[in-house]
Amino acid sequence: MATPTVRTLRPSWIAFGWFIAVAVTSFMLLALNAAGLITDTLVTGAANRWVALAFVVGFLAGGFFTGARVRVAPVLHGLGIAAFSVVVWLGVNLLIGEPIGASAWNVLSAASAATMLALQALAAVMGARWGARMK
Repeated sequence: MATPTVRTLRPSWIAFGWFIAVAVTSFMLLALNAAGLITDTLVTGAANRWVALAFVVGFLAGGFFTGARVRVAPVLHGLGIAAFSVVVWLGVNLLIGEPIGASAWNVLSAASAATMLALQALAAVMGARWGARMK
């Protein structure tokens, strides 16, 4: 078994794991919206918990898929999936949001953004470790 270092990281699997995580999260949010549990105007503690649950399940699935495929350095791959969220967020805001004036720099507070990123990282790491241990 290879020693888990930065050299063992597979950027393509990190990006694909992030894609799986976002797809599952989006599907769950769509289903929760269709069920009326979350809406655009409903900002309550219960709605926030449903959104957090969708993030956990989505990034757990993305981490699991990546960990099961790569089977080495699951913690680093899980952290890479969460870090890829930051790269995508910056890219979307700089390349698309700024030119059309619809950037999301001030939509989330710093505490909310940090909490969501920590939640993504924790779920992706747990999923990747779980996936790497499956035989």
